[in-house]
Amino acid sequence: MNGNAKTVSFYTLGCKLNTYDTEWYREQFRREGYREVGFGRQADVTVVNTCTVTGQGAAQSRQMLRRAHRISPEGTVVAMGCYAQTDPDVLVEMPEVDLVVGTAEKTRLLDLINDTCSIGRSFVTRRRTVEFQEMDIFNFGGRARAFVKIQEGCNEFCSFCIIPFARGRSRSRSLQSCLDQVRRLVDAGYQEVVLAGVHIGDYGADLDGHGLLDLFESIERIEGLRRFRVSSIEASYISDAMVDFFSSSSRFCRHLHIPLQSGDDGILTSMRRPYTRARYLALIETLAERMPEIGLGADVMVGFPGETDEAFANTFDLIERGPLAFLHVFPFSPRAGTFAARMGGEVDAAVKKRRGALLRRLGARKTEAFNRRFTGRTMNVLFEDRREPGTGYLQGVTDNYIRVFAPGPESAKNSIVSVRLTDVQPDRVTGELADGNPGIRRHEALS
Repeated sequence: MNGNAKTVSFYTLGCKLNTYDTEWYREQFRREGYREVGFGRQADVTVVNTCTVTGQGAAQSRQMLRRAHRISPEGTVVAMGCYAQTDPDVLVEMPEVDLVVGTAEKTRLLDLINDTCSIGRSFVTRRRTVEFQEMDIFNFGGRARAFVKIQEGCNEFCSFCIIPFARGRSRSRSLQSCLDQVRRLVDAGYQEVVLAGVHIGDYGADLDGHGLLDLFESIERIEGLRRFRVSSIEASYISDAMVDFFSSSSRFCRHLHIPLQSGDDGILTSMRRPYTRARYLALIETLAERMPEIGLGADVMVGFPGETDEAFANTFDLIERGPLAFLHVFPFSPRAGTFAARMGGEVDAAVKKRRGALLRRLGARKTEAFNRRFTGRTMNVLFEDRREPGTGYLQGVTDNYIRVFAPGPESAKNSIVSVRLTDVQPDRVTGELADGNPGIRRHEALS
């Protein structure tokens, strides 16, 4: 490696799509001859991929941009991502930031950095991006699972959400392009693919005759792919035909993340969510009946404007009754420009904190109860390319999203291996590799 090469470092905040975009930037800089250094080390260029879903995300984005400048005062600090798109004026006024790049211009990042006239400017356009931006990735930095972005943007405009303003309207990647990308990743040795997007359920609405189920059925037929899953999908977009596919597929993982946000119909209406409490509960109960071992996860928001004790109790009751196994709980955070930011009925911060703690404890109990169902069972685990600090155990996930730790050889990394789950603790599942395991084989692309 050329020690005189320019250096670049990255810091990513927020969602899986930001992680995907950062991986793409990594490949572009590598091809340009840059050498990557870890964030926290001096670099010629530091790219901070920002988030603005919550006020905390925006604050953290500014904090990391300032830190990047302190570390590399002579380098170029770039702000990208959702916060760069929604609040470019704030970022361009920060003395620590040299370049602000919005959503529509993100594929031009290297050109903008190479053009010295760009430094100190903001490249953010409010024009609507109407086509999917192709950003193929061929290596995910040692990760066992590969991500394929199949969709970008959102048309829903939920009252609390800034994402449609940050990432634009919904647009889909062509079915053929999706399949080509999956095949390239399978050829590179990846055994699991995760389909990612802002609003995956809307995939294909802007395409000619190809919907999400068509994509699922086509991916199912790709030779060499061991398993695939979706990062998240809205309840109102899961059709009966899709449930049939999930329950009969040999490759689709028994795991779905279906955002809930609230279990109260009044709050759901205020949120502009396109389903009711009864519809959501019926869906997850149907999924659990058709696939008894499915791991179901959900996002839940506490403290939305107007959320009374009764409304919160309805949310708690739905989660307690329903077959959910994994919860992501977060407080409402007003985002300027959204309808909810102008609503009355603000919930006290201490009440939000208490409600969040109650749901997190409930979620932990449900996760432990779900995991305990599989004690003594042999499950297929995709181990990652890392070990647990301290124990040195391999770590990975089952297809229904149970995180498992187990001792094992290096050859088990980045492979799907049969593991018997031996012990379940509140925050930990351990196991042992099954005898005569045929699943161990080296992941050639990442070894």
